[in-house]
Amino acid sequence: MSLTLLAGCLEQNIIEDLGIVTVYGVDQGEDVGSIKGTTVIFQFNPDITDASQIISSQGQTFREMKKNANKKSAYKIVSGQLRSILFGPEVAKDGIFPYLDPLDRDAALSDLIFVAIANEPAAEVLSAQNYEQAPNVGTYIQELLGAAVRSERIVSSTLHEFIRNYFIVGQEPLVPILSKKNNKVAIDSIAIMKSDQQVGTLSLDEIFYVRLFLKDFKAAEFQLELPIEVFKDYLEDYEVINRDELYVVMDKIYSNTKIKLVDPDALKFKVTVDMAGRIVELTERLNLQNKDVVKLMEENIQKSIKENIQNVINKTQELQADVYGFGKIYNSNIKDETLSHEKWRDMYPNIDVDVSVNMKIRSYGTVE
Repeated sequence: MSLTLLAGCLEQNIIEDLGIVTVYGVDQGEDVGSIKGTTVIFQFNPDITDASQIISSQGQTFREMKKNANKKSAYKIVSGQLRSILFGPEVAKDGIFPYLDPLDRDAALSDLIFVAIANEPAAEVLSAQNYEQAPNVGTYIQELLGAAVRSERIVSSTLHEFIRNYFIVGQEPLVPILSKKNNKVAIDSIAIMKSDQQVGTLSLDEIFYVRLFLKDFKAAEFQLELPIEVFKDYLEDYEVINRDELYVVMDKIYSNTKIKLVDPDALKFKVTVDMAGRIVELTERLNLQNKDVVKLMEENIQKSIKENIQNVINKTQELQADVYGFGKIYNSNIKDETLSHEKWRDMYPNIDVDVSVNMKIRSYGTVE
């Protein structure tokens, strides 16, 4: 017996006749001003062996691109189960809002669609054939990004979140960058956006120091590089150590970050970061049952985190892209109705951020 999907009270669709879109890819088209679309569809049809298909089409608009994709399929293509949209690098640099706006206006679509950028043509990334147990690459991308958000490795970038930050003065969007490695889609880095245009990137290590400001960590993991010299009196067999760094891996990271505007005229902010976590790996042997070692470790972790935070802030200031939301806090305090996106972008490189970090190592022992 055929299953059916009901649309309102008038239209009835037999599910076996549908091509259900799971992801759209958008690249620069061959003609000036045109776009090349990659539509990944899935069919619920027990009579076919390959239930996933990829359709390429072009158009001057997103709607025309979708219409032309329909002409290349024997199935009726529907977007109600769309889970992500992937933009090629050229489109990302030119601006992605024109292609997100029609999705945002479509009441049939979820606003939890993931927005992502490819580090090569989106069509190439979507050609990946290894998508583990997922039925198609579109579903795999949804699961990949969802897992990274839940494990606190990246900042969530859904359609709703992107549109919100696009319109709010004082905070720019962040978007994950995907790549194809060994015929499999992977998260490569994070795009720094200015409005809807990509202007830079953050590594997956750097995004930790942005997410720290945007949402408290509950159980994160991160790795730090510390100078080994400060621990030399506590290291075993120090004479055989021939490197300058000590790498520390911590998990079960909890954090709470408070941001305060302390001087609106001087654009001075005070940031207090309270953190706690568990050390699970060290590249050299240290006895963390020694309270002096623990104190020294906490002090150096605090120093390293503070330096890394400041480095990432400086990087975004050079790009005039406030991904932290300092401008939003500034505006909520002074209620400047004349503050525009452009005005804050000019002000952002001049803000002064005083950061203090308090780290508590919650559990320890002798760790190798």
